[in-house]
Amino acid sequence: MIINPGRYNQRITFLSPPSQQNSYGELAGDWPEFKTVWASKSPIIGNEYFNSFAMESRVEVKFNMRFMPGITNEMRIKHGSDLYEILSSIDVKNAHIELLCYCKRVV
Repeated sequence: MIINPGRYNQRITFLSPPSQQNSYGELAGDWPEFKTVWASKSPIIGNEYFNSFAMESRVEVKFNMRFMPGITNEMRIKHGSDLYEILSSIDVKNAHIELLCYCKRVV
């Protein structure tokens, strides 16, 4: 399967969760950069939008990119000045070629 590299026209950065915890046990501190890659960004529309309500949290956007190991749902994605929480990261067809991340914006 060949992926069209021209469709990956958005620069995103994966952020790892902070390693420190505050007195309440919550993660605190800076989110260090894990990796910066090219991706495509698409809003969730139509059937995909309505199906997203079945998930625990509402999905707002999806990012497609080349597969890379080490991406987890605990990470965040930075796109410009926007931050997104990864709700689900999927290795498409388990082929280790394409990665799909469903996200919601962090307010």
